[in-house]
Amino acid sequence: MTIAESSRIETPVDVFERKIEDLEQQRSDFEFTDDHLLHGATVTVVFPCLNEELAVGSCVTTALEAMRSAGLDGSVIVVDNGSTDNSARVATEAGAALIFEQVPGYGAALRAGIDAAQSEFVVMADADGTYELSAIPRLLLPLLNGEADMVLGQRLSDATAETMPWLHRYVGTPAITYLVKKATKNKMTIRDSQSGFRAFRRQEMLELNLSSTGMEFASEMLIRSSWANYRIQEVNTKYAERIGDSKLSTFSDGLRHLRQILLLSPETAAWIPGLLATAVAVLLWLLAAQSTVGLGQVGSLSWVADVVAGILSIIGPLVLCAGLVLRYRAESLGLRSAHVEVPIESLIRKFFVWGVALVVASILGLVALLISFHHADLMSKPLSASLSSFVISSFVVGIVLSVAPLIAPFLITSQRIRLPIGEDVIEKTPLFFRSERDSNFDAQEECNICLNQSALREA
Repeated sequence: MTIAESSRIETPVDVFERKIEDLEQQRSDFEFTDDHLLHGATVTVVFPCLNEELAVGSCVTTALEAMRSAGLDGSVIVVDNGSTDNSARVATEAGAALIFEQVPGYGAALRAGIDAAQSEFVVMADADGTYELSAIPRLLLPLLNGEADMVLGQRLSDATAETMPWLHRYVGTPAITYLVKKATKNKMTIRDSQSGFRAFRRQEMLELNLSSTGMEFASEMLIRSSWANYRIQEVNTKYAERIGDSKLSTFSDGLRHLRQILLLSPETAAWIPGLLATAVAVLLWLLAAQSTVGLGQVGSLSWVADVVAGILSIIGPLVLCAGLVLRYRAESLGLRSAHVEVPIESLIRKFFVWGVALVVASILGLVALLISFHHADLMSKPLSASLSSFVISSFVVGIVLSVAPLIAPFLITSQRIRLPIGEDVIEKTPLFFRSERDSNFDAQEECNICLNQSALREA
């Protein structure tokens, strides 16, 4: 560098150009780092499949090409969940390994695929052409960088009326996401809890002991991951219109999600509302009993308070008891890490005792009201109105809890059904089945007529 060059004053244009060069260098370094991280990482893309012959082939080829272009050591597993079309043949011709899951349901199929995968990382996606499978490397980068333990492909920013029904986009998904956040005490900052496009480490997911078989698998995965203190991130992805007929059932699937959240976190969805309702009812009774305006007559504020208290005092205790039942179910089914603290017989016995106590209290209150009727100076009118509201509520709740032994049979878990597998499919396709042993679906065994496992991996 000459003296003239070294003494040259740097103009604003020079500064701007230098910053542009620095940014380009940073971007180049980042791309090199990304390529270096992705190169050689073992990944399995798992597609649950039910009659997706129109889209599954293109999904498999797109996923394989995306992984090959990024330098990933990738493979694809398609889990057929009872298809009656040519999905199995199309998937194998496109280059996927194929397994069959006899237990019906989205979650059951994904669990089978995750179990069968032999890679460090797993990416799950739907086989209907909606997800941006070329974004698989972008989902994996936060995992490889050590920034996250699970990455979701966030669809809502790109969703349209053609790609996602407005009820799912503006009501269902936001509502379930809100409940999932509440169930995890707002540990997550995600927008799209129902995205089925996810990347994670296989071993970490197996350690969660996920058990859902239906669409609620998506919510269970997030809640249990949060309990395990996994770091969850989102990556914006595109969302396309579905190819073929949708398998979603808006209301039944939504109820399954709600049921799963209730099982996993009953204190959030049942205990807190039940306790609040009961507390508000007691407070209203106390205020109404002390009121000097209206004297509890129909139409007065104290009368309104008694009516509202009566309603809340029925809803609150019953919701609270429902939370106890849900907690028992969650712990007894292994859906939570906690052990069963209260045997079902003890829980039902407590309900019965509480119910009888409330019925007795309502009878005593009724006797007090009858005595007050004949001795007007014994009790004020506002107090009598509040007591009458309590008598009705306690009698209703008491009767319901007294018959609690009748609900015990409904807490017994029934065995899941199996899907039939057609003989023509068995004869043509190499496959293996997941077997059920002692109601545990983790074990795998090869079918007698199937090829060995190494042949399956080469398929």
